[in-house]
Amino acid sequence: MVFVSNLSNSSITLAVFESDGKLVFRSDISSDRGKSEEEYFILLKSIFSLYDTEPSAIEGAIISSVVPPLSNVFSSTVERLAGCKPLFVGPGIKTGLDIKIDHHAQLGSDLVANTVAALALYKKPFTIINMDDTATTFTAVNKAGELCGVIILPGVRISLDALSASAAELPYISLVSPKSLLGTNTVDSMNSGLIYGTASMLDGLIHQLSEEFSVTEMNIIATGGLAEYIIPYCSHEIIYNPDLILEGLFRIYKRNQKRNKSI
Repeated sequence: MVFVSNLSNSSITLAVFESDGKLVFRSDISSDRGKSEEEYFILLKSIFSLYDTEPSAIEGAIISSVVPPLSNVFSSTVERLAGCKPLFVGPGIKTGLDIKIDHHAQLGSDLVANTVAALALYKKPFTIINMDDTATTFTAVNKAGELCGVIILPGVRISLDALSASAAELPYISLVSPKSLLGTNTVDSMNSGLIYGTASMLDGLIHQLSEEFSVTEMNIIATGGLAEYIIPYCSHEIIYNPDLILEGLFRIYKRNQKRNKSI
């Protein structure tokens, strides 16, 4: 079995795959830079126990991280738990991507993994919308399969918290589906603004990307923890794949195992 994990600023998504690619389980926990290796070890061991999976059955591991202060702690935890040193998505690892941005090292490892999975699963051209608490990103791939560029926007949750922090009379709220377009109280009005406003922004950018690529049809894939709240309110047809990054990480791991065997 293979252990895969994505470390983001707000959460850690982890999963275990069978060697043939079948998903055994996935889990999401909060990302906490203050946690020690011992604390993460206890937490991961409990998750494996919850899903009745033996850590000793793990033959390899791979991690995607955009949180450098957490990378070493989590890597050491995985190595202690499963007995194998994880690969990291970064310079030197084989992905098979044709990347056309200015500085390859600036491309987030999460976007790399998402694109690897999307290239295997969906027809080109396509755009991947990754929506988490801190950022919303668009990763665009053209007909030739080239990763042409990325759009980075403030995340829905961080935008909502900034609004509450900057306006004395606006409360901190949970993000829920709006009852209607026009809110009749403060909380409903804020939910409507964030969800309908974000959906309209996504639709507008999708339209502009279609013009940029000079295409009338383009697959749109959404992933990330907040995507399921927003995409029902978009006018474009959007494919929702919450496990996209996990599938990409598994594929990158397998690609690099083949490379090692050929050396």
